[in-house]
Amino acid sequence: MSKMGSFIVVKFGGSNFKNFQGYCEVIAKIKEILEFEKEKTLVLVVSAAYGITDRLFNAVNNFQNIDVRTFLRELYDLHSSLLSMSNDGNSHQITEELKDLENKVFELEKIFDAVKLLHKVPDFAKDLIISYGERLNAYVLQKLLQKEGLDFELKMPEEWIITDGKFGNASVLLEPTKHLIEKRLNDWKNNHSIVPGFYGVSKDGDVTLLGRGGSDYTATVLAYALDANYVVLFKDVNGFLSGDPKIVENPILLEKLSYDELEELSYFGAKIVHSNAVEPLKNRSIPLYVCSFSGNFNLSKCTVVSNEKHRSERCVKSVSFTDDVAIVQFFGANLGRVPGVLGEISKSMAQFGLNIKFVITSQTAINLIVSKKDLPEVMRVAETLRLREIEKISYRTDKALVAVVGYGLLDTHGIAAKVFGALSKGEINVDMISAGASEVSMYFLVDAQNVKDAVRMVHNELFGED
Repeated sequence: MSKMGSFIVVKFGGSNFKNFQGYCEVIAKIKEILEFEKEKTLVLVVSAAYGITDRLFNAVNNFQNIDVRTFLRELYDLHSSLLSMSNDGNSHQITEELKDLENKVFELEKIFDAVKLLHKVPDFAKDLIISYGERLNAYVLQKLLQKEGLDFELKMPEEWIITDGKFGNASVLLEPTKHLIEKRLNDWKNNHSIVPGFYGVSKDGDVTLLGRGGSDYTATVLAYALDANYVVLFKDVNGFLSGDPKIVENPILLEKLSYDELEELSYFGAKIVHSNAVEPLKNRSIPLYVCSFSGNFNLSKCTVVSNEKHRSERCVKSVSFTDDVAIVQFFGANLGRVPGVLGEISKSMAQFGLNIKFVITSQTAINLIVSKKDLPEVMRVAETLRLREIEKISYRTDKALVAVVGYGLLDTHGIAAKVFGALSKGEINVDMISAGASEVSMYFLVDAQNVKDAVRMVHNELFGED
């Protein structure tokens, strides 16, 4: 049975918007999808133009030293040149569009003036400034589509996407967002839409970013709220691979992944899909297609992510890694025997919104693996704990994490032997191992300086014969 809304959500990333030719190729791809899905309503989610988010971050970080008007003029010139190149002879319309664009860009001037007076950039101002990359690009693409006779309505996240209010890396509140969109579903049904990705707004109305790669998240949130038929994320690679092609030789294109496998890979280092983007799809069993932008639109050549628990012949689907790892170590003679110590530590971290990637314990130590960016705050909270069982606290940042992911790897004989045998032959020491927390993954820590070699050796052992 077809879904009532019959929506398709498609996301284009910054690498698709490097120059005017890139925009032309995006428009050609949109036409191709519209021809392929004639009866469907298309929702486009777009990132900022290539390099713009980095420019905005740099401007925020150096706000005291930049000439604001010069910076904003450069921002305007870059986007206005795209509209000017598409001049269809209607000079009045072009003039109106350029004036509208200029007003949007120079809204930032007042914000920069305010932060200069404050001598600092509050979190809410930082998120607001950086969101302009997506806002401007969505506006430009909408106008370019109109010149091609394609009517897309611009829908701003401020009106539709509600977040938990955490600046810099917010999570979307799925049910309130869904309720908001369902109340005005006809607004989405009546026109194709284009939506700036990467941000939403808190219940208080503050703009909050969804973290790097957050446009993926925007796309899957909208798919959840609209109960879309499927989501397409266009990437620079052919789909999801068995390993990072910059590190491993001859990575294999994966035809199928489950939601659980993708969540594990994204959480532990694979940067193809935002780590929060899976949950909205999983909740409504909406397929996700990770596709190469090059070539014709063909879903059969993409990696499809669904609730199907597909077990490959070798069990392992992919090997990923992250060096965003810090180990906070609590030592004490009786830590492993005394009940409640780990619970108190975890509770204290949670109160300050600090995420623990995973925990490894022993009789005399509790090891929290956290993100490096959270380390200062984790140590601050740790030092405030008043538990007599804790005798010493220390930390390490010289480790990296490797994850091996795939259905069946935990109950298939020989997988662990292959993985750790390959590392042994390469004389790479494994510090900590965790398996069984998820039915689709196991992960381990190695010296950060050896992590790429470790990934290469494990991948070669598991996939080398192909």
